[in-house]
Amino acid sequence: MTDQVLVFTLGDTQYCVGIDRINEIVEKGDLTALPNTADHVLGVMDLRGETTTIIDPKLVLDTGAETDAERVIIFGTDGERPVGWLVDQVHEVADVSDDETESVAEDETVRGVIRSEDRFIIWIDPSAVNSVTQTLGAAT
Repeated sequence: MTDQVLVFTLGDTQYCVGIDRINEIVEKGDLTALPNTADHVLGVMDLRGETTTIIDPKLVLDTGAETDAERVIIFGTDGERPVGWLVDQVHEVADVSDDETESVAEDETVRGVIRSEDRFIIWIDPSAVNSVTQTLGAAT
């Protein structure tokens, strides 16, 4: 079976998510900080009249990288308000076959690792990352 994924960069590492989970990709707009939220919640952004919570997945995934990211991947959430991830760079939509994907140690945020030519791409489950935000009550 073949899946389509969106490949993006956080720090020096490439990650991907299933394209079927993404609503759109936008430039970062003005963010309004929210009081008393977790560190990874950067604030909210107005996306065509809809309040969208923006998180820093680098903090959730503990990558330790700090950069001036300007692209936001917007995910639809089942019945909740949309959540956006601030990412450093969006690369491409790629086709990935099952034989290119390797399982990794038990981690609910990582679906697997894709070996592509001379690099690894970490396949992230956005539901697991976004649920951290919603569990903390940050999705306003």
